[in-house]
Parts: sequence; structure tokens; C-alpha cells
Amino acid sequence: MYSKHNDRSGFTLIEIVIAVAIVAIFAAALSPMVFRHLEDAKLAKAQNESETIATAVLSYYKDVGAWPYTNANGPTGNAITRMTSSTTVATAAGAGAGAGATNWGTYGTAKPLGDYLYYNNPDDDSSPTGAGADQANADWPTTGQTAWKGPYLDQYSFNDPWGKAYVVNVRYAPGGSYTGTLRHKVFVLSAGPNGTWETPYSDGVVEEILGDDIGSVVTIR
Repeated sequence: MYSKHNDRSGFTLIEIVIAVAIVAIFAAALSPMVFRHLEDAKLAKAQNESETIATAVLSYYKDVGAWPYTNANGPTGNAITRMTSSTTVATAAGAGAGAGATNWGTYGTAKPLGDYLYYNNPDDDSSPTGAGADQANADWPTTGQTAWKGPYLDQYSFNDPWGKAYVVNVRYAPGGSYTGTLRHKVFVLSAGPNGTWETPYSDGVVEEILGDDIGSVVTIR
């Protein structure tokens, strides 16, 4: 006689439930570690980008012999108080903020850092397309001893890893609009993960990066 066996192998419902439960347990255990590594990567990126901007500012000064705060043809003037890497600038101060922390996002006249470090457009023009750059008798020469040799950065506009602009308080660079007698540090600063400023902008005593702000000092000699 012919005997037909119907052999159907597979997972039972209990086995599936157990497998799903094990996967869920592993996911719950690994998620904090994954998120921590992702956040660490953002912190490292912000630090690296702030250092890159600081180096670009120094290279700009070495080439043209002036700090990036000009605002008129020549280039001349020193009315620019802050350079920003984009228009998405944080404006609020966080808990425990230092003196004048909101000034990082609100004080004085700001100009895109791309006008100095990506395009040769240091006068009163401002253009993400480079319109108005390299103008004779208005912008830096592109040949000669004090020529603009950029771009010093690889893009005109960009944000930190949390979607906010980097800010440089260039009013404190030598010859800037600051007229006080106490010399302040020039920082390249990100508002950090919380998107608010804690670092003091105008404190004559504490000049340190505070809270979760991230940045670098532009080493001016």
C-alpha cells in the first residue's frame, strides 16, 4: 500500500512569540547604546566643524591681512559683529547661561561667513550665489601680496548637527567694532544639542564655553 505523509514543519505561535520577545529585549538593550553613539558622533562633528571654521578665519586673515568684519567697499569698515554659517541662528539662552548669552544670536549686525570664507564678497553685498563677489575696488584683489586665495571652506551655508548656525563673535577681533579696553576671546560657537546659548558673550571674568555649547577659540596673535 502507498502511505502518504503530510509533513508540514514550521514555527508554532509560541515559538514566534518567544522569538519576537527576544528580539525586543535585545533592541531595548541596544537602543540607548546606539543613540549614545549617534549623539557622540554629532558632538565630534560639531567640534571638528568649529575648528575648521576657526582655521579658515586664520587663513583668511593670513592672506588678506584683515579680519572678517568689513562691511563696505574697499573692503573697509568694521560694523559686522557676528559671522553666521546660516540664517538659522539660535536666539534663546539656556539655563545657567553666562552674561549676554543671547547676544550670540541677536547682537549687532551679522553677515554670512560664506561671504568671506567661500566667496570673495567682504563688502556690503551678501549673496549665496556669489553675485557681487570679486568686484574691483570693492572686494579683495585676487592677485598680488594680499590676494584672497579662497575658498577657505567647502560650502557657503551650513548648520551644526542640530540644525542651527555656527556663530563667530568677530567684533572682538583686533580692529573690530568693540571699543572697550578688556580684550575678549573670539569663539566659533555652536549652541549644541539643546539649541540654546549658555556661553557668555560679554563677560569680563568668565570666558569659557559653558553648558552644552560646542566651539573653538580663534587663536589671535
